[in-house]
Amino acid sequence: MNLIFTVILLISIIFTAIINPNEVLSAMTEGAGKSVTLGINLLAIYAVWSGFLQIAEDSGLCEKLSKLLRPLIKLLFKPKNKDCENQIAINLSANLLGMGGIATPSGIDATKLLCDERNYDGACLLLIIASTSIQILPTTVVSIRQNFNSLSPFDIFLPSLLATVFSTTLGITLHFITKKWAKK
Repeated sequence: MNLIFTVILLISIIFTAIINPNEVLSAMTEGAGKSVTLGINLLAIYAVWSGFLQIAEDSGLCEKLSKLLRPLIKLLFKPKNKDCENQIAINLSANLLGMGGIATPSGIDATKLLCDERNYDGACLLLIIASTSIQILPTTVVSIRQNFNSLSPFDIFLPSLLATVFSTTLGITLHFITKKWAKK
């Protein structure tokens, strides 16, 4: 199916380039420029939040957050060591703050630690929760909207919260349903 769409796209680009090459080149150049601008904006956003996360780790805030989230982490993921709990806590807290890109390294570390413990169920659940990630504050999206001069960048707050709560709840529910179904 992807091959068909790729062929159709290539044929349409070639046909358009033959008919009106100026518009095709103009659109390609403009699109490339916009992608570079977006990349630079994202780099700045991630640099700020990465620094914030490093400060939180160095100050012991992540350890305190881990203690706060420990009952939930133990209930859902059942990790066997504290380092794994801390990595899960960092991943969850970064996702809660809408910093999905910053949450990824700790999610990878936590998944590796869970798999080393042969806790594949916990690793699968972490993947589901990290992928759907409830966002109390969608910082990355708000920052992008601000960078592109949105008149109300925080309008995304409620729809984002509702969508991520729904997707995370659905993901966790389906995980436990399929887990129970697989045991039968």
